[in-house]
Amino acid sequence: MFAAELFDIPTVYLMTGFSSAVAAGILLWLRKDHRDSGPALHYFAAAVLAMGSGFTTFAYRETIPAMLGPPVGYALYGLATIMLWLGSAQMLGRPVRAKPAWAAFAVYVPCMLLLNSATAQHAQLRIALGSGFIVFFLALAAREAHRSPWRDLLRSVRLMRALTLAILVVTACRMLMFAFEGIPMHPDGSAPPGAARLMFALIFGAFPFAMTVAVLSVANSQLSTRLRQQAATDDLTGLVSRRSLHDRAQAMLASTPRGTAACIALLMIDLDDFKTINDRYGHVFGDRVLCHVAGVLRASLRPDSLIARYGGDEFCALVPVQSEAAAFAIAERLRSTMQDSPCTADGAPIAVTLSIGVTLHRSGANLRQLLEEADRRTYRAKSQGRNRVVVDDTAASGGESRGASEGRQRIGDPGTRGTT
Repeated sequence: MFAAELFDIPTVYLMTGFSSAVAAGILLWLRKDHRDSGPALHYFAAAVLAMGSGFTTFAYRETIPAMLGPPVGYALYGLATIMLWLGSAQMLGRPVRAKPAWAAFAVYVPCMLLLNSATAQHAQLRIALGSGFIVFFLALAAREAHRSPWRDLLRSVRLMRALTLAILVVTACRMLMFAFEGIPMHPDGSAPPGAARLMFALIFGAFPFAMTVAVLSVANSQLSTRLRQQAATDDLTGLVSRRSLHDRAQAMLASTPRGTAACIALLMIDLDDFKTINDRYGHVFGDRVLCHVAGVLRASLRPDSLIARYGGDEFCALVPVQSEAAAFAIAERLRSTMQDSPCTADGAPIAVTLSIGVTLHRSGANLRQLLEEADRRTYRAKSQGRNRVVVDDTAASGGESRGASEGRQRIGDPGTRGTT
């Protein structure tokens, strides 16, 4: 009783309306800082503003005509939950069909406006209809968060789901308490102040601002995650970037089991005559060639390989192998596959070949040493005629590869048969 006297419920509603308007303004103001999440922030701002407007309507219930106050308030709550659902789906990359929701809202509002009598019966029906509608769309919003791939990555998404489920449960409990007279109701449909009403008012009042904090946390976390992914991924090919290669390669080398035959082969891969490709066919076609090579690397190497674009026309791959012979076989198969996979320019096949230097991770060798050793062998492969694999002092692909590209255009000389 003391709490009910200390906190005036209409004042709580009014403060909720004010804080919701502030929260909506914050979301709209910050949307330009989150371009990817901007459309979702619009939905959430509309949801918070509609929710606050509904609370404001109930705060002025005594001055607004009875036929408008509660029905309009519940209509605004319903609108808020639809916006909350659409915002959740938009932010978390979930497809939704909004038309059925708006069709349901178009039926919901007239039904709510028909329940406009100042009677306990209409008040009970408004609470039941409004709570059912709100619970349904809150459940949809919670489902979007639960099914999103972001759920396991971001704690803020799990927080958003928890807040949505919490307000869903509170709404359902409120409906049941009114239905079973846990909260008494006057003949005119109003309810006297009490601890239960105050508790619900405070919980509902905290929700808009709490959800705003959770939404902004999700937007910031998504932005941070995307920036990390961009830093770790080559924009053109989608392979691991050179910046990220060092950290991931060190971890891969450190995880190699000691005392076993298994080891890591490092392949330094260089496109032959790539400058000629750019000069003859243009940089757009050159980009196509780089993407084509990246696709061949993904398809030819083991799924647990670490493949990176090292820079320009250079690629690097770390591949788990059992022996030096296996490393050579993998590199030779890659070279052969690339030779047999030309790109096409204006309908004509353009041969693309690789020079590959291979080294093995040995105890005590760090990544920098491996890269330097593999790079020297790549240079040796190019100096010995290109389109070949060099492992230690062994060169391969010299004889058999020269006839493999018969009938295809040589990159450096369109009129000459053979491989570069």
